[in-house]
Amino acid sequence: MNTDTDFRDAEALRDKRRAAWAGVVLNGPLAAAKIAAGLLAQSQALVADGVHSLSDLLSDAAVIWALQHAHRPPDSDHPFGHGRFETLATLAIAMMLAVAAAGILLDAGARLLDPPDAAPGLLALWVAAFSIALKEALYHYTRAVARRTGSAMMAANAWHHRSDAVTSVVALGGIGAAMMGAPWADALGAGIIALMLGRVAWSFGRPAVRELVDTAPPDDTASRITEALLATPGVRDAHDLRLRQMSGSLQADVHITLDPAMTLSEAHRLSEAARAEVLAQVPDVSEIIIHPEPDGHADGPAAHDAALRPELAQVVHRCLDGIVPPGAIRELRLDYRDEGVIAVVELRHAPAEGAQVRVATRLRQARSDLTEIRLLWASLS
Repeated sequence: MNTDTDFRDAEALRDKRRAAWAGVVLNGPLAAAKIAAGLLAQSQALVADGVHSLSDLLSDAAVIWALQHAHRPPDSDHPFGHGRFETLATLAIAMMLAVAAAGILLDAGARLLDPPDAAPGLLALWVAAFSIALKEALYHYTRAVARRTGSAMMAANAWHHRSDAVTSVVALGGIGAAMMGAPWADALGAGIIALMLGRVAWSFGRPAVRELVDTAPPDDTASRITEALLATPGVRDAHDLRLRQMSGSLQADVHITLDPAMTLSEAHRLSEAARAEVLAQVPDVSEIIIHPEPDGHADGPAAHDAALRPELAQVVHRCLDGIVPPGAIRELRLDYRDEGVIAVVELRHAPAEGAQVRVATRLRQARSDLTEIRLLWASLS
């Protein structure tokens, strides 16, 4: 267990939860204050701004829900972990931003066509100004948490807070412009801000969608992973590398080619060494699955179509019957090559003279996937 990593993860989770709950605590009373002040001061813009603050509550609720699920360890239902709950919440927040932008744009168009007659009261002006200061502070706090933890979800939620601040700017501008006799300026500013929010929604929503459909990351991560694999002594080549985004990290699987004469235990050891090299050299990768292959013999018919050990072992024993005593066989190894399967039989003692030739004759008559049976033994002097 990596204690330092666990501590950093727990600290990041605590920071994200604090930021999300700060939004819940502030957005509820703020939304109520805006709606109440808008009704009392006869400001439709401030009422609409209060309704938008209510959408921030939904955003914070989505973040809290995601944090309750995204940091759970893998289980039988989610063997790759729960990181994409955070991605799903990011997409939901981006959609909320898009809806907010559309609402502001429609409201701005309506106010351009039919400007309000009565000017709002001074109370609406002060509430809108207070909302700007409060939501901008909440934006910077949440944005700092997002940068510290590398969370796209928290970054999207920070921009949702800022979207509330800019709608308050629109409301403040509309109130001030209406009080000064120029109501159209509010609507024009609202339209511009709506387009800006739409762009922010796209910038967060598009990567979330790309991650959910397993789009490969568009950077040099693949080349860095390949370099780390090839830096492991004994790895001859790496190919068929696949990457998938999982919240703030990457998961990968790859095929590496090794010496075909290598034992299974050594191939496993090299695979583990290559995995450790990747995790050390490419911090963005949280997990990599490595599939070792025999160099030059991974795609031939012997690798895909040849018989398996139970059938080939029967052929070997039939070819050795009466030539080598059953008790003399110490070990049977199968080597799958493009030209066929080679059976290596290790004997406890030397066989009778001419045994190798007789075995080869029987093998030719057997018409098996075996192309050769090699008899090996340790000579004692």
